[in-house]
Amino acid sequence: MSKRYTSLLYLCFLLFAILFIFLSAHSRLATDDYYFIADSQKHGLLEQVGFQYMNWTGRYTATLAMSIFYNLWGLDQLPYTALPLISILLLFLGAFLLTDKLSLQFSLQLELKERFIITCCFVMLLFFLSYDIGESWFWYCGYSSYLWSIIALIWGTYFLLHKQKQVLRGTLATFCFIYIGAASELYAVIIGLIYTLFIIRIIRSKNTNLSLPHKWKLYSTYTFFGIAFLAMLLAPGNYLRDQLFPEHSFFGSLVITTKSLIKLFLVFLPSKLPYLLALGVPLLLIGMKIGKRKAAIGSFRSSAKKTSIFTAIILLLFFWLTAFVMMETGPARVLFFVSFIISIYIGSLFFLLGYYQVLQSKLLAILKIASVLLLFTMLLTHLYQESKTSSNYSYKNDQRIALIRSLNQKIQKDTIICLPLLPPSGMLYSAEISNDTSHFTNKELKMGYDLKFHVVVNR
Repeated sequence: MSKRYTSLLYLCFLLFAILFIFLSAHSRLATDDYYFIADSQKHGLLEQVGFQYMNWTGRYTATLAMSIFYNLWGLDQLPYTALPLISILLLFLGAFLLTDKLSLQFSLQLELKERFIITCCFVMLLFFLSYDIGESWFWYCGYSSYLWSIIALIWGTYFLLHKQKQVLRGTLATFCFIYIGAASELYAVIIGLIYTLFIIRIIRSKNTNLSLPHKWKLYSTYTFFGIAFLAMLLAPGNYLRDQLFPEHSFFGSLVITTKSLIKLFLVFLPSKLPYLLALGVPLLLIGMKIGKRKAAIGSFRSSAKKTSIFTAIILLLFFWLTAFVMMETGPARVLFFVSFIISIYIGSLFFLLGYYQVLQSKLLAILKIASVLLLFTMLLTHLYQESKTSSNYSYKNDQRIALIRSLNQKIQKDTIICLPLLPPSGMLYSAEISNDTSHFTNKELKMGYDLKFHVVVNR
């Protein structure tokens, strides 16, 4: 890649960083955040985790992680705006370090600059391929079960692949996989299945070059992961929450799974084609450079076929499990795992296209220019739109919070206060409530601020 092209890429990465920082600064507490803040004020930290475990959900690691910052910060908005930034920095650093280990594992010999570009493209793909950016990246309540599970998976895999300081790395990997095993049932099942297949492959392989300490690190981490998962499944709260879902149906779940896959491939992914092209081409160019540096073994068709089949099986299983448990496609925060798998798949596919020198040089030249200009234009457009939309949303939301706090000091009797509608939240998660006082969003806002009155919006 030329210096001019690389400089343009770095400028795009900088624009994305500015966009994310801006969105983080304007993110706000919303809906379930208020419920857990109120619950943290009612119960102590460990008592809150125990209460949720017995009465609502077995996700004790996710509940604990979430409860820590709710107990520390309460209703103070400012520190929460750092959570998205901390999360994406952990994601980026973990992916960057893991890229280095995978580079060594597959003898790709990636340079520092190439690893940086791959990591940036992956993080941006994951961001823009999210089913709902606001719900996945800027809703604090959703982090602990979903985004942080992905971050723990990336770091845990890095620690497992690290061959030095086995005891320390094994301990850190164990903590990561314990977190994953008890943070989300669906994520833990799929990750556990992949881990199981990996363990079986190691046991059956006669030519593995893994040392005995490295093997024991893999086995012990897997064991603790399984124990954490079983402890989550046995939680009494799971059975109470399961009663709120419709009756499970095998054939009904197959229908929902089919609809989910159709929506993914015919609606969702086609709408994301500009992002796939803009962020895939840099990976293609890196793959092409690596392919020229070393003799490529195999063929694009064979490698792409294996990658596609594995991805398809994971997606099919995830969609079916979600449909069977919830009898619906699942909310956007749950489907973040789909975005994660698709991001890895798209990145791998573009890399293989370059690695096996599939495309002609004339087409590559066009794609190279078109992709970076497209990425630059899209990021500038997002920055312009969000500079108006998100900032206006956060300003109006702050006005609303100041109003209800002021009224809560004056009003002494039970009444209904009608609040103005919040403006569109753009890429952020909206804290809007309903015109029905019994709606959960209204109740949670009332709980969070311990209001003496009910609140509604005038729709």
